[in-house]
Amino acid sequence: WARWSTGNDTLILSLLREEVEGVYSFALFSDEFCDLFLDELDGYYSSGLPVSRPNSMNNYGIIVNHIGLKPALSRFQRDVLQPLSDLLFPVQAKGGFDGHHSFMVRTDLW
Repeated sequence: WARWSTGNDTLILSLLREEVEGVYSFALFSDEFCDLFLDELDGYYSSGLPVSRPNSMNNYGIIVNHIGLKPALSRFQRDVLQPLSDLLFPVQAKGGFDGHHSFMVRTDLW
């Protein structure tokens, strides 16, 4: 994540693809990371511990902040998403993020 830090604007911009004005895509996580993340979620589901749902309309999601991942996601928000937002959307990002409600939703593809 160090390469996303403030001051690497040229590098960050080189990793982005602007799909339409103001909408960007980029490869962020490796397949290995995604597999490990999903394994972690599967492990939690199989533990029998309570699952907090992200909202009342979602029966297949899990709030990952409630299963021990909040510190990692807070760091990701601070070290990756904030610098990226500062660069792409400086007006909206001014003042920084004040929190996150991070969750995953289980689909048929998982």
